[in-house]
Amino acid sequence: MARNRVFDSISGFFGDVGRARNASNLYADLSNMSDDALRSRGLNRSDLARHAFDTAFSGK
Repeated sequence: MARNRVFDSISGFFGDVGRARNASNLYADLSNMSDDALRSRGLNRSDLARHAFDTAFSGK
C-alpha cells in the first residue's frame, strides 16, 4: 500500500512537471501573438499567465 502511494506521488510530480511545461509553451506561444490576435481569442496580455495555467492544469 505504501508502495502505491510512493509511486502515485512520483507519478503526480512528473505529471505536474509536464503540465507546467505545457503551460510555459502555451504562454510563450500566446505572448508572441499580436494584441489583435489575442483579442480575437477573447484574451488580453494580462490574462495570459492565468489562461495558460488553467488550460494546462484543468484536466488534473
